Amino acid sequence: MERRVKRRRLIQAMSGGLVVGVAGCLGGDDDTGNGDDGTGDDHGDHDDHDHDDDGDDDTEGDDAPGSDGLAYAFSPDTIAIIDPEDGEVVDEITDGIDDNGWGDTRITADYSEIYAIEESLDQVLVIDTETREIVAEVDIGPDATHMYHPNDDEMWAHSDDEGTFYVIDTEDHSVIETVESGLEAEGHGKLLYHEDFGSMGYATNVNDPGAPVIDLENYERSDFIEFDDEDQGTHYKAYSPETGLAYFEYGDVTVVVDTEDDEIVDELEFAGGMYLTPDEEILGVLDGDQVRFLDATSEDSEELGVVDVGEGPDALRYYDGDDGLYAFTAHTQTDEASVIDVDELEVVETLEVGDIERPEDAHHLHRSAVAGDEYFFTPAEADGFVAVVDMAEQEVVDHVEVGDGVDTVQYVGDSGVGYTGKLR
Repeated sequence: MERRVKRRRLIQAMSGGLVVGVAGCLGGDDDTGNGDDGTGDDHGDHDDHDHDDDGDDDTEGDDAPGSDGLAYAFSPDTIAIIDPEDGEVVDEITDGIDDNGWGDTRITADYSEIYAIEESLDQVLVIDTETREIVAEVDIGPDATHMYHPNDDEMWAHSDDEGTFYVIDTEDHSVIETVESGLEAEGHGKLLYHEDFGSMGYATNVNDPGAPVIDLENYERSDFIEFDDEDQGTHYKAYSPETGLAYFEYGDVTVVVDTEDDEIVDELEFAGGMYLTPDEEILGVLDGDQVRFLDATSEDSEELGVVDVGEGPDALRYYDGDDGLYAFTAHTQTDEASVIDVDELEVVETLEVGDIERPEDAHHLHRSAVAGDEYFFTPAEADGFVAVVDMAEQEVVDHVEVGDGVDTVQYVGDSGVGYTGKLR
């Protein structure tokens, strides 16, 4: 078993920089009771999920339409493919898509495939981004929400009903292993991983009072870092490669763990979704109607400042502009998004991005958002469109009509990873 290697400032994490959870998960940013037999099926060519082409594209060989620079928007009855430059839907996948419910989506490191959790079918659908076709349906455990891409060869989808990760081979689209991370084989979970960790990683679970240590190579929970005896669970997580510190939401506090020896070194008196800047030097933490910004290069997690942003800010997506660093966040409780000047620690713009649904019985409400190149996308499921924001200009450039219930977006290209579930 390969032990974690401490490496300072050698790793640039993907886009948002780390691996964060339920209101935002990110890989490299963001989980066995194995169902009947713990395996998934690749059902072949899936004639019931044909590509619904709106033109005369030939999807064979070099004539495949491709998806570079496009966004896939998931609603119950269609997967719409959006060109953000033109502000329009250029293609759709509709055959076999009927009253679907979506969890996380993840794109492979080479952008060739999108993996999407289909909650209502207990499956992961695999979309070929060159042909814009669904090419596989992989059976996984029930109540899946989050999915991660810890290496080029695998996707890890977490079944919350079983507290178990289903490991999907990205070559043959089959479940090759299951990893029971929850102590009681149940609970909503996430995965934290980074090149610094070698073949090891950490999980969180809302039912467990600490962080399971996951051997990614041997597919097992190898250890458990217990926080205390309180009836609490872990949820969001983050990692700073500069200090080697991992952060875990635990109830209403954040527990800080030194990944060199897996020892608890600090406890911060706030908790929420965590998002590292692209240069890995600042950690933004959602705390109610505020965003706290921490110095991720300091051993004591020094607080740089707090920004009041209004009701229910959600996943932060960063843009490094010519005149400074900005964070974009869509709100769960309003139809707006805020633009935060991270250098000046203030909100500089408020944008109209449409509204989401707010069921009365929702315990935790989240709004997805994803950044792609210079665009920020957030779906407005109640209004049936995806808002497209030009991050350089800090303005909404389009409301692209998709359909009622659109709640998930995945960008094909240089992209942050937003939270793509809804009510957890």
